[in-house]
Amino acid sequence: LAQVDPAPRRAPKRAVCAMASVLPLPKVKKAHLSVPSDLNTFARGDSGSNSGAAATSPRDDDRRISRIADMVLPRPDMESKPMKEVSNGSTDLLQSMKQTIVGRVPVLGWLPYYNFKRDFFYDFIGGATIALICLVQTLAHAAIATTKVIQGPYCAFVPPFVYAMLGTSPHASISSGAIAAILLADQLQFWHDEEERTELASLLALISGGWLVAMGLCNAAYAVRFLSQSLISGFVTGGSVLILVGQLRNLLGLMKMRHAIGFTNQVSAIIGALPETHILGTCWGLLMMMVLQLMMWLKKYLVAELKKPGPHPGWMIPAKIASEMKELVLVTISNIFAYVTMVDGEPRLPVVGDIPAGLPGFMPAWDYPACQRMLDTHFRLKEFCMGGFLVALTSFLTTYATSKKQALQHGYHIDASQEMFALGMAGVCGSFYGSFTPSGSLSRTSLASEVGVKTQMSGLMKLMVVGGSLEFLTGVLYYLPKSTLAAIILRSTWQLVDLHTPTTLWSSWKPYHQGGMKRDFIVWWIAFLLTVFKGVLWGIGIAVGVSVLMIVHDAAVPRVVKLGRIESLGNIWRDQEVWPEGRTFPGILVIEFRGPLSFASADHFLEEVEQKRLLEEEDDNHIEVIVLPFGSVHDLDKTAIEMLRELLTEWRKRNISCIVADAKSRVRLLLEENFADGAKPLLDQQAFMISLDDAVSFAKLTMARKRKKIAAQDDSAAGKGLRQPLLSELDLNSPGEREFHRSTSSKV
Repeated sequence: LAQVDPAPRRAPKRAVCAMASVLPLPKVKKAHLSVPSDLNTFARGDSGSNSGAAATSPRDDDRRISRIADMVLPRPDMESKPMKEVSNGSTDLLQSMKQTIVGRVPVLGWLPYYNFKRDFFYDFIGGATIALICLVQTLAHAAIATTKVIQGPYCAFVPPFVYAMLGTSPHASISSGAIAAILLADQLQFWHDEEERTELASLLALISGGWLVAMGLCNAAYAVRFLSQSLISGFVTGGSVLILVGQLRNLLGLMKMRHAIGFTNQVSAIIGALPETHILGTCWGLLMMMVLQLMMWLKKYLVAELKKPGPHPGWMIPAKIASEMKELVLVTISNIFAYVTMVDGEPRLPVVGDIPAGLPGFMPAWDYPACQRMLDTHFRLKEFCMGGFLVALTSFLTTYATSKKQALQHGYHIDASQEMFALGMAGVCGSFYGSFTPSGSLSRTSLASEVGVKTQMSGLMKLMVVGGSLEFLTGVLYYLPKSTLAAIILRSTWQLVDLHTPTTLWSSWKPYHQGGMKRDFIVWWIAFLLTVFKGVLWGIGIAVGVSVLMIVHDAAVPRVVKLGRIESLGNIWRDQEVWPEGRTFPGILVIEFRGPLSFASADHFLEEVEQKRLLEEEDDNHIEVIVLPFGSVHDLDKTAIEMLRELLTEWRKRNISCIVADAKSRVRLLLEENFADGAKPLLDQQAFMISLDDAVSFAKLTMARKRKKIAAQDDSAAGKGLRQPLLSELDLNSPGEREFHRSTSSKV
């Protein structure tokens, strides 16, 4: 564009800064552009001018460029410069090492600059508040995971401290999570003894943490992208159904119910044990569910009222704090009720019972008896390792999603790979202190933002509060009714049941090219049904497999559409199957390939394009020019190039021309190098940076020239016995012929 107006234009400041930060740009000469240097000259057809000769000279070996983004910048001559100009030697090396260490251990970056006067109060209050909530929630999550309830608070002791040292999000609340607990319960269901399940849960934390550490070091955070929203929704809904069924045992007080594996077996066992239902425990659990629901409504009401301009009644803020800590309120009320209603020193409700006091001791996960038996007998060891991989992916996905949401709201950046590494190290270190797999929580992370947490120092506050509670308050939890835990779990789990997603997907049940969501609907049901009836491992595994197959199918069989021009919408080009009113032109076929053109899709491209050409021939529309908009083709490989060579050669034999439009960067360069050079180039165009409208106009000119030459052959050459050559037989290297083609955009 700079060649049209010879006056130099000042580059935008941001662009200059961006280019100057990389390398100085070399000067671009007019002769090195693949667009005409003087469009007016080409429009006049003045082949004798110097500019026209320069522009129409044959291509040399140097790659031509048409925009700055396509330039291959020269490498700096490192050998010719003194060493002090290339780098600062040891200073740069030390600086690089410092950045690497701080990147892996972020606490070294923020702790030296921590402002105690400004931030400590908020971090202390916020950390203590979240720690108290964690104590109750982790008890419930341990019940979901079918391990000892004390393992839940262990998960809120060491893992938050490790994450505070290595994580990049100040608001992420790391301890236990409902989704991770679902996966744990699925992996541990084959062991009947609670002690064995508790020990194996620590081994699973070590395995899943090891997976996350390895992927974080390899910058493999992209692996979670294979878990689509539909897949996660179906899996979480299916897992929630399993939790709801599993917690009916504690809600109904069925302490003598047999151990059952699988959804149908659990339902059968519950039905068989219904005569043993504990009436008082069931009524108390239902009452606690009602109280929990009322407190959730109260919180919603108070949040809306406090957002309104004041003044507000004095009771609102304490009531809001109590509604935020609703689980702690329920545990306190239930403990008092169970203690008051004791008969002869024994509680009338099924309670949690003795919980070991004190901090967890150091013990490698592989030294537990249950873990040693698994390692010796290899019983379900492979399934355990694969299950650990899925636990790792899902726990990271839930943690990163909640942290990313807060990062966007507060305007800071978090590193996905470092977050994966930090969460993995939290799980590995926690496994040595009796913890199961840690995870983030949406509710706790949002609460951390509301209570004003400023930095990762809040994780250290959690360590002190949870440690003090384990040391001095575990005896209070002896009287905690199991029905209260079940009520907390059932009410919170019901929020995970996502029926909105399948309903929305069902309303979009229509063809894919018309905006349908059939595939996502199928993935949701696969994940849901297999999770419920076959287990979480099958549900996620097969749903991911189906999703990957769909991606492969899209890459191998992209859509190939015939385009028509919609004149009522500003002459835009659209799929004629969707827009049948689109205008087409006799003798011209415009076909768009919507996907990468590679070895996987080359045959499909050939078949579809030829099929559409033959259909036009059958409709008495003799095709003379085929226009291929390559704006949707972002890559070409060797197989695709050879396929195009064969196709263009066959079209040339049939006297069919081809014009490529909208080709960008790498694709355009490959087309120029392979099909625009030589005495008889396979692509009858010299300018490749042309729009679809320009390409169609060029096609009309090409058809007119063909007809003119045929008429000249019939009228003037017939008497001499000579035949004028067709366009496909012309020597396009002559200045006049190339000049016509290269000035297409100017003539239009």
